[in-house]
Amino acid sequence: MIRACARATAAELAKLFGLPAVLAAVFGTIGAAVAITGALAASPVGPNEPVAVVLQAVPYLQAGTISLGVLAVGTEYADGQIHTTLRCVPDRLAVPAAKAVAYLAWAAGTAVTALAVGLLTARIALATRDVPVVTDGVPWDVVGAAAHLTLVGLLGLALAALLRAVVSALVVTLSLVLVVSPVLDAITPHARYLPDRAGALLYLPDPERVLTPATGLLVLLGWVVVIAGGAVAAFRRRDA
Repeated sequence: MIRACARATAAELAKLFGLPAVLAAVFGTIGAAVAITGALAASPVGPNEPVAVVLQAVPYLQAGTISLGVLAVGTEYADGQIHTTLRCVPDRLAVPAAKAVAYLAWAAGTAVTALAVGLLTARIALATRDVPVVTDGVPWDVVGAAAHLTLVGLLGLALAALLRAVVSALVVTLSLVLVVSPVLDAITPHARYLPDRAGALLYLPDPERVLTPATGLLVLLGWVVVIAGGAVAAFRRRDA
């Protein structure tokens, strides 16, 4: 089982590298980080600290890692490649596990790079405004933001595996994160239990202190586990 997972993971990592849509999602996320942080830092009404600038950009960067998660699974159903994958790796537990690990590697690298480039962009933009920049060691909030971006994308991966479609999974996940979540947050405090709101506690504190970063992480992982569990159960029952 372990050997099969290792072989399948190596194949999935290489497969993602060969998908133009995945590379577009990666570089698009990094480019978006540069554009958004540059605009925020250059604005006279924006924050005057690089970490604060980058954290304001995180909600928009979720679209990048969500797209990456959806593409990591959904493209195989779009072109029928999943049948070839199952012929090469018949183990129906090894395949989803390998896809998840490959996604995590790509998404973590993408999130860290995007946020690091965003920090650099913010520093440069603030310097052009003659704003003094203070370095206080490791920006742990940015580390939490990278973890959040990576884990939110797992939600897209799980939905793509469950729905077996790129467009449907993208619409559902992006609508939840970018539309439904902000609207419900303005209406009810219970919106804090939505996956993106809970995961955001890894880099933003809950003003009402109902959830901690640890419990927020557990809520986000709970959403992922439930959806992924349903996807794996369906995957083992279905023909492909």
